Amino acid sequence: MIAGTLLLGFFIYKGRSSYNKLTATFENTDNTVKRLQARKIFPNESNLEEKQGRVTAYVGAVDKLKAKVLEGQSALKEDLTEQDFRQFMNQESEAIVALAAKNKMILPENFAFGLDAYKLGKPFLKGAIGRLEWQLNAAKQFIKIAADSGIDSIDEFNRDEFQEENEAAEPKEEKGTRKQQSTPSNRNKPSVNPMVGADKVMETYRVTTEVTGSYESLTTFLNGLASDKDTFLWVRKIRIENENQESPRVGEISLPVPVAGAVPDDDGKTAEIDAAVLFGNEKMRARIVIDAVRFKGEVAVSEDKKTASS
Repeated sequence: MIAGTLLLGFFIYKGRSSYNKLTATFENTDNTVKRLQARKIFPNESNLEEKQGRVTAYVGAVDKLKAKVLEGQSALKEDLTEQDFRQFMNQESEAIVALAAKNKMILPENFAFGLDAYKLGKPFLKGAIGRLEWQLNAAKQFIKIAADSGIDSIDEFNRDEFQEENEAAEPKEEKGTRKQQSTPSNRNKPSVNPMVGADKVMETYRVTTEVTGSYESLTTFLNGLASDKDTFLWVRKIRIENENQESPRVGEISLPVPVAGAVPDDDGKTAEIDAAVLFGNEKMRARIVIDAVRFKGEVAVSEDKKTASS
């Protein structure tokens, strides 16, 4: 009897406890719903104006950047004829050879800006001539920077052909037709390429070159590529190695040696070169992959004509 009473009391207590818990949960939920119902709808008018302001500022910043990258860029000469380009190519090849000779810089034999195939009679495709002229000017700027930097030689200069050189423009699709595209499976999915979509705003023309010069000339050359205001030359890859791969053997060079042209001090001693002459004072060879970047689009609108979102 006592055990039954205790058991009944336990069930009554447990039921009451569960009821209180459910009641509390309901009341909390009800309060939350009422608070949400009392809140103002988001976004409100003030928030919308703030968003519009941000968009307008962003558009203005993009316009400024666009104007900056386009202000010094030469336009494509779409109406350039094959005859005009061949003449221009020959003239510039002769001029750049003369410039290299003046600066005592060695160029590859029969240097032609990587356009050797066209010198041998390769036909031009429509749409390629203007881009070839633009790329030649970028290559010419590259050679000038190298010559002005004191580079000893350009040992190699290879140009990657671009699509318009070998493929005719694709015909427009007829209405109601759609190209069949294979959908890649998620298996072995490649990592996301950060340059995907970049072709909407830029074209890149790749050159692979090898140059030889002193440490100072090579440093000046790389700084010149980075700071050039006429052409955006993007160094994608660089490999530098010393021209001499082996250090001098014992007894091969007698050190120290007097500094050439040094004046003796009051004690009659002349400045001498120690072991430092063995390191960092030799020619260096650099293999560089460069993209000449041409930004697409017209010059951006000015500040007073900037479009604002409404």
